[in-house]
Amino acid sequence: MGKHSRRKPSYLPKVAAGAAPLALLLAGPATALAAQTDPAIPLPLDHQREGTLDRGVGFTSEGDTSVLRGFLTSTERNVYSKDVGDAKVVADVRRSVSETVETRDGVIARPDKLGVLAAAKTAEAVVQGQRETVKLDRYGSVVAGNETELEKTGTRVTEAALDPRTGVPTFVSEDSRGIRAAEGTYHAVRPLPGVGVINETQQHTGVDLGRALRLDGGFSGDLGSALEAGRSSGHGVDIGDFAAIGATSAQHGTGRFRGVLPVDVGSGAGYGQEHALGGTIGPGSGLVATGQDVDLAQHGAGLTGSGSNKISGDLGVGEVVSVRGGSTTSLRGVLPTTDPAQAGRVTQSGTLDLTLLGQPSHTGFTAGALPLELKQS
Repeated sequence: MGKHSRRKPSYLPKVAAGAAPLALLLAGPATALAAQTDPAIPLPLDHQREGTLDRGVGFTSEGDTSVLRGFLTSTERNVYSKDVGDAKVVADVRRSVSETVETRDGVIARPDKLGVLAAAKTAEAVVQGQRETVKLDRYGSVVAGNETELEKTGTRVTEAALDPRTGVPTFVSEDSRGIRAAEGTYHAVRPLPGVGVINETQQHTGVDLGRALRLDGGFSGDLGSALEAGRSSGHGVDIGDFAAIGATSAQHGTGRFRGVLPVDVGSGAGYGQEHALGGTIGPGSGLVATGQDVDLAQHGAGLTGSGSNKISGDLGVGEVVSVRGGSTTSLRGVLPTTDPAQAGRVTQSGTLDLTLLGQPSHTGFTAGALPLELKQS
């Protein structure tokens, strides 16, 4: 903590990477909008609209390879507002579409290989979000918003070559596709300025598929896939300068498969979660966080696994005293195995940092079992 113990979160810690991006998306001065009235809307609303269209293309040369890069980005924002007595109602709607393309075409000229190479990479994304706000003069506001995102990616590589030393031809073809979707919501109720309750949620899922084929006097190939899904949430209570408390949680799971021709197959799965609770009360502040993760992989008849459990805490009172500590327990192993040391290995580590009136001290350790190890960190 130290000198940072006096910081006060505005409402709650960030829930997770990529979670609740609406707050960032809606940032920016509203005065940048060009005010106008949309005649297609019969209601007497104030309507402001803005949009952008960016595009570009360029050619470069990297050795014997020609590279073409292009992009297209389109954004649109519409703000509708209406004054009803002392209340003001605002609806803010945003949309964006983007696409990027990169292609590579070249000649391979090496002592061991002569041939041609063609590759392409594409990415497309569509994002739409909106936020509704009701403000009451001299009092607070109520805000509700959501955002939806869809992304698609793809890569392709083709190579045909000949080894001049042996005359053996080689052909390689690789292709992969991915798609991801996310949905987030945001709600805030502020009955008074500086006082309120805030909630954020986000869910996402994605899948990747890939294949590869190789001919070089023989034949080999592989097919792989991966599925990932997760969620995160954050909840906070803000009581102005007196106190603020926030809690976050996130969970994610993964599954994967890979088959290598002619007979090799492997698969795996993983799961993880994180939780945090923190806040400030007057000059005091604190944060407690925990996290767990597990990963299992199967290859042939063998099964490998690993997992960990982490907990950390942070407590401080102004510039007077701060305490920070953490502990991690990890486990990994292989089954079946005749080596007891590989069947299961546990490692425990921990740290404790104390700062009193600006004077810091540190204590740490790491302990391992099978075989037992103990060393100071």
